[in-house]
Amino acid sequence: MSGLPIDFDVVNKNAYLPVKLSELSKVDPSSALEILNQWGEGTKPITVLWETTIEKILQNKDQPTKK
Repeated sequence: MSGLPIDFDVVNKNAYLPVKLSELSKVDPSSALEILNQWGEGTKPITVLWETTIEKILQNKDQPTKK
């Protein structure tokens, strides 16, 4: 262990948030854009953005894809 105070859970969420936002954009584009704006503006922490994104993906999981 390097001894650095790095929370790898947060690092992974930061790395994979674009993937999940892409997934969300296919079922709920307006929510994906809203979360992307919050991320870019720095108004919410990454963990909140991640949880919101996953929650919205799960809510839309069984709904048909919006086009």
